Amino acid sequence: MWILLLILAIIFVVMLLLCSIVFLPLFIGRRIKSPITKESREYFFSGEGEHVIKTHIIGYGENKESFILYAPVHLEGTLPVIIWGNGTAALPKNYDELHRHLASWGFIVMNTYNSDTGTGKPLKEALCYLLEENAKPDSIFYMHVDTQRIGCAGHSQGSTGVINLHTNFTEGSYIKTVVSIALPALRWCDPEDVYVPERINVPFLVLTGTLDFIISPFRSCLAAINRLESGVEGWFLEARYCSHTEIQEEGGKYKGILTAWFRYRLMDDNTAREIFEEQGEIYKNAGWRRVYARGVRDNIRNDSRLS
Repeated sequence: MWILLLILAIIFVVMLLLCSIVFLPLFIGRRIKSPITKESREYFFSGEGEHVIKTHIIGYGENKESFILYAPVHLEGTLPVIIWGNGTAALPKNYDELHRHLASWGFIVMNTYNSDTGTGKPLKEALCYLLEENAKPDSIFYMHVDTQRIGCAGHSQGSTGVINLHTNFTEGSYIKTVVSIALPALRWCDPEDVYVPERINVPFLVLTGTLDFIISPFRSCLAAINRLESGVEGWFLEARYCSHTEIQEEGGKYKGILTAWFRYRLMDDNTAREIFEEQGEIYKNAGWRRVYARGVRDNIRNDSRLS
C-alpha cells in the first residue's frame, strides 16, 4: 500500500511541476509592469491614436460571421491594412482591444472568425474579400484600401499563417511586412502549417517573450530570422516577463512596438522609424532582453548575447 501511495505522490508532484511550468508564466507575466518610460516613443505608441473606431462584421457565403473589420469611423482617402491571424482556439474577441487600438492609429484591421489559420488560406480569403470591396462602388470601403500598404500579423498558429499567406499564395505579393508573434518552433507545427522563412521577401519581425520558452523559445525564433535570404530585413525581439498569450486582449507589452512597426512600415512615420534606427530606442529599452536585426544591418544589443 505504501508503494502505491508513494507512486501517487510522485505523480502528483510531477503534475504540479508541469502545471507550474505551463501556467505560472501566464499568471506572472501579466502582473509585471513594463519598464518602458513615459518619455519613450514606444510608450507613445502604446497610447490610443486619434481616430474613433467602428467595427464591421461581415457574413460571407453561408457564414453569418466570416470576417470583422476595425476601421476609423470617417474613412478619408486610402488607408493601410493589417490582416490578422488568430492563434489556436482564439477568435477576434481575444484580440478586440488590440485591434481597436491599432485602428485608432489609422489602420483598417481585418480578422477572421477562424481559429485554424496556420496554412494562411483563411487570411488569403480575407484579403481577397477586402480587395474586392475596394473595387465595388457600393461598398463602404470603395477606394479606401491602400493596396500598396498592406501588412499582416499573427499570434501563435496565426504567426505561421501570416508567413504562409505571404509566401504560399499569389495574393501574398500584396503583403509589405510580416509580423509573427509567439512564433511556434517548427516541431509544434502541423505539416500543412510549416513555414519557410527563406521565401519571405519583405521586412519580417518576430516577437517572443522570456516566459514563452516552450512553444516559442528564442533560439527557434532567431533561427527563423537567420534563414532569411541575404538582404531581407529581419528583426527578433524578446520581451522580458512575457508569456505565450501576452498579445491577447489589449496587446500587453507588445502593443507599443507592434503599433510603431506598422506605423513605420506602412505609413512612413518618422517617429516610429527612429525606434528602429541603428542607435535607436529599441536597443536601450530595458523591457527587451534580446534585440537582433539582420539584413539591412546586423546588430545586437550588448547586454543580450544570443549564445
